[in-house]
Amino acid sequence: MKLLFKSDFSNQERYTGFAAYYVAADVDECNMHDPCSHFCNNYIGGFFCSCPPEYELQEDQITCGVNCSGGLYTDLRGQIRSPGYPSPYPENSRCEYRVLLESGYQVILSFKSEDFDVEATENGSCIYDSLMIKAKGQKFGPYCGKTPPPRIETGSNEVDIEFVTDSGGDNKGWKIYYSEDAIPCPTDVFHHSILNPQKRKYLFKDMITVKCEEGYELVSGKKRLPSFRAKCQGDGTWSNSNLRCQPVDCGDPEQLVNADVKFTQTTYGEKAVYKCKNEYYSLKGDDTYSCSGDGLWINSAQKTDLPKCAPVCGKTSFSLTSRIFGGEKAKNGYFPWLVLVDMTTNIGGGSLISDRWVVTAAHILKDHTTKPTLKVGDVNHQKGTTVHVKKVILHPEWAVDVDDRKNFNNDIALLQLERKIELGECICPICLPEKGETTHPAIEEVGVIAGWGEAFRVKDTNKIIRIATPNTLQYTRVPLQNLEECKKKVPETYTITSNMLCAGEKGHDSCPGDSGGPLMYQDPKNKDKKRFYIAGIVSWGLECGDFGMYTKVQNYVDWIEKTIEKVEEEEKDEEQLEPLKVCKKV
Repeated sequence: MKLLFKSDFSNQERYTGFAAYYVAADVDECNMHDPCSHFCNNYIGGFFCSCPPEYELQEDQITCGVNCSGGLYTDLRGQIRSPGYPSPYPENSRCEYRVLLESGYQVILSFKSEDFDVEATENGSCIYDSLMIKAKGQKFGPYCGKTPPPRIETGSNEVDIEFVTDSGGDNKGWKIYYSEDAIPCPTDVFHHSILNPQKRKYLFKDMITVKCEEGYELVSGKKRLPSFRAKCQGDGTWSNSNLRCQPVDCGDPEQLVNADVKFTQTTYGEKAVYKCKNEYYSLKGDDTYSCSGDGLWINSAQKTDLPKCAPVCGKTSFSLTSRIFGGEKAKNGYFPWLVLVDMTTNIGGGSLISDRWVVTAAHILKDHTTKPTLKVGDVNHQKGTTVHVKKVILHPEWAVDVDDRKNFNNDIALLQLERKIELGECICPICLPEKGETTHPAIEEVGVIAGWGEAFRVKDTNKIIRIATPNTLQYTRVPLQNLEECKKKVPETYTITSNMLCAGEKGHDSCPGDSGGPLMYQDPKNKDKKRFYIAGIVSWGLECGDFGMYTKVQNYVDWIEKTIEKVEEEEKDEEQLEPLKVCKKV
């Protein structure tokens, strides 16, 4: 306060002036502002705040809070209460408690409905006061309101409890009942693991043996383990849990000759499907394989035997019902098994009976050491693909020496090619006849012969007009003759045996250069598919243009199959060359 006294010069009279008296009166801040949260203490010139017992003055020197941190509980079971429980808990408090049990145990927290009352908003939010529980990196809560939390299995022997309050509210707080339980380990060490012994619950210090489910394997670095031992540890984890059960990998399925294999993955349970490259191969065996738990690709019979793409035989675009005459030119695709056998000094024919074997007549070959050159894949042999022969196999009862040969019995031979041929429209094998007794072909039944031998036509005078050997394959149809009738037409010096067939008629016959070629018939069981089989092999005759004699192939099917099987078994470990591509379009 400031006092100012003024006077002027006009004082004619004498005045006595004034006297003022003052006293100091203290201001009571406590009554004016109520600044303290609990107790306000006034003194002359100021005030200070104080707190009731168990409360402490906070840093702002105005607010009182409870110092409730630092509580450590180590007993196996007990209770934890909010400050002052069941009286209302203090405001502006942050209380922290810790439960610490022996390793191998977990803390179990339980609540009762009558022991939980924490201030919450009208919509149940815990922004005023909250209870939070933390254990092993997990958080439970925040909790508030009058509904207690559920039973909590913390999975840890260390639990932190945090209780935070604001400046308002009048709630009684909470009581927690804690207890212990051995920390369980998972019922699997990792995915796809099998534990032995098997239990509903594994506890601290339990020992087990671990292996993988079928289709999975234990891998440690580059090592594969059949099993390992593991121990349930104090923190509820298994020892050695860094290992993993990885799916068994079968690797890429084996490639097949003349087939494609489709697959997406190579691990356990995955599928691989084989499919032959084209319609000229037929899959023999299962087409679908599964990656097994043993790391092998297996079929439906649980076997690892791979399928094979076997050649489809007798497939042709030729129809026996078409009108044909002696010496007509063949078209590509009519007889795709026909092979020109070139012995330099003479030519003959042959028939492809698989993707690597040709059957022909033995008499056109000099011996088993002289290898002919073959032309395949085109009716014009000059346009055909050259194929080389690896092995010549004459029938063991064929008389190689002409001087020793008394007849044409067993006039049959096999040629093994240097490499397999990739089959297609222009080259595929003819079928072999069925083994055993059969009524096919019947007498007078019409078959077909074809070759690059001398062509001829029959005039009205029945005089044979010889024509030069053609470049283009010729064919004609011939009826099968009665063998006994044919015997009557040849001199006694000629021998006809049961290993021969007789076929042909005037103007329809095989001629020089046709030897070794096939006498073909349509398979009666596959007429709808136009399949042909080789019934005979051009062998010998009296003259060109009449009936001829053919080696009866049916009598040699066993020898053919056994010979091929023996050779291929002997050569199974040899490195195979890539199949020869003959057809432009496969």
